[in-house]
Amino acid sequence: MQDFMDVNQAVVFIPMKNKIKHIGSWLFALSLLCFSCNDSQQVTENIPRGLVNLYIDLNLASYQHLNNVGTHAYLEGGVKGVLVIHDYDDQWYAFERTCAYNPTKNCSQIWVDSINIQLMCGEYLNTSDFKPCCESTYTYSGFPLKGPAQGRLAQYYISRTGNIIQVYN
Repeated sequence: MQDFMDVNQAVVFIPMKNKIKHIGSWLFALSLLCFSCNDSQQVTENIPRGLVNLYIDLNLASYQHLNNVGTHAYLEGGVKGVLVIHDYDDQWYAFERTCAYNPTKNCSQIWVDSINIQLMCGEYLNTSDFKPCCESTYTYSGFPLKGPAQGRLAQYYISRTGNIIQVYN
C-alpha cells in the first residue's frame, strides 16, 4: 500500500511550470487549428432548395444497392434533384444536386464520379460524354476539392429507421 501512495503523491507534486507549459502547448495547437481553417469550406453558398420529403425503402430492388457502402442514388425532388450517398465510412448524406458555384446555370448539376470517388459539376451530353460546367469537384461529404466553388453543397436532413431512409428539409 505504501508504494501505491508514493506514486500518487509523486503525481500530485508535478512542478507548476510544467503544467503551464503543457497547457500552453495545447492552447497554441488549438489556436493554430482554429485560425488555419478556411471558413469558406464551412459555408453553403446561396443554393436554391426545394421542398423535400422522400422515403427510400432499402428492401425494394431499385434501392437495395444502397445497403452497400460507396453507393448512391439520384432521386426526383428539390430543385435539380436529390443525391443520396452511402459513403465508404458508412455515413449517409443527401444533397441538392445544384452546384455551389453559379447554382442557377442550366449545366450546374452534381454527378457522382465513382472512379475518382468525388462529386463533379456539369452535365452529360449523352450517356458517356460528360461536360464540366465550372470544374468544381466535391468530396462525398459535400466539401469542395477544387474549382471555383468555395462552399459545400446544400445538404438535406437524412435519417434511417430500420430499412427506411427519410430525406427531408
